Amino acid sequence: MRLDNRTAVVTGGASGIGAETSRVLAERGADVVVADLDADGGEQTVASIESDDETAGSASFVETDVSDEDAVAAMVDHAEETFGSVDVLVNNAAVASREADGPITEFSEEGYEFLTGINLRGPMYACKHAIAAMLETSDGTGVVVNNASIAALVAEPGMDVYTATKGALVSLTRSIAVEYAPEIRANTICPGVVQTPMLEAAMDDDGDDSDVPDTLASMVEETPLGMADPVDIARTIAFLASADAAFVTGATIPVDGGYTAR
Repeated sequence: MRLDNRTAVVTGGASGIGAETSRVLAERGADVVVADLDADGGEQTVASIESDDETAGSASFVETDVSDEDAVAAMVDHAEETFGSVDVLVNNAAVASREADGPITEFSEEGYEFLTGINLRGPMYACKHAIAAMLETSDGTGVVVNNASIAALVAEPGMDVYTATKGALVSLTRSIAVEYAPEIRANTICPGVVQTPMLEAAMDDDGDDSDVPDTLASMVEETPLGMADPVDIARTIAFLASADAAFVTGATIPVDGGYTAR
C-alpha cells in the first residue's frame, strides 16, 4: 500500500487521529501537508515525520481554520506550491461539545454555527478546493477520505447537532463519489471510541453534572475489540488512499471495533 509520489492534505493533523494519519501516510511514501489551527502541535507532527528514519515522504505544516474558506483555499495552494499537486484529502478536523450541542429542542444558534462550521462547512470547503486541484493536476486517481463517526450510524442523545453534521458528511461523500467518478474516489470512515487527547479530556471530566465519562466508559465496555488506538484508524485511511482500494468508492466504513455490529 505504497503512496510514493502522492501529496496528501490532512486537516486536524496536530494531534490524535490526524497526527497519526499524517505519520502513516508519510511512512508509506506520501508528502503530507499537516493542516491545523494548533501551530505548535502541527509543527511537532511535521518534526516527528522528518526525524523518523523509516519515513519515505516529507511533511509541511500550514496553519488552517477549516471554517474559513479563504484559509482552506490557502491550504490547498500551499500543498500545490510545496509539493506540486494534491492527490489525497483527509478531512479529519472536527469538534464535539456538549456545551455547544444538546437536544434538538435546546440547541443554540452559536452552538450550531460552531459545530457545523468545523464539522461540515470545513470538509465542504476542503472538498471544493482540493477536488478542483486534483482535477487540474492529478492523474485521475484523486482520493477523498472523510472522517465521520459512528454517531452518523447510531443515536447519540444530547448531541443532535454533532450527529447531524456527521450524517451529512456521509451523504456528501456519496454524492462526491458519484459526481466525480472515475477521476476521484471518495469514502467515509466512522470511528468508534479512539484514545485521543480529546477523548481523554472528556473521560477525565469529573463534573457533578456530566455523564460523559460514564457514557464513554460504557461504550468501551460494549465494543468487542475495546478502545482503538489512533493508528488503527490511520491505517484504514492509508488503505483507502492507496491503489489497493482502487475499486472502493462511496463506501461508509465503520472502524469501531465491532460496536455497531451488536
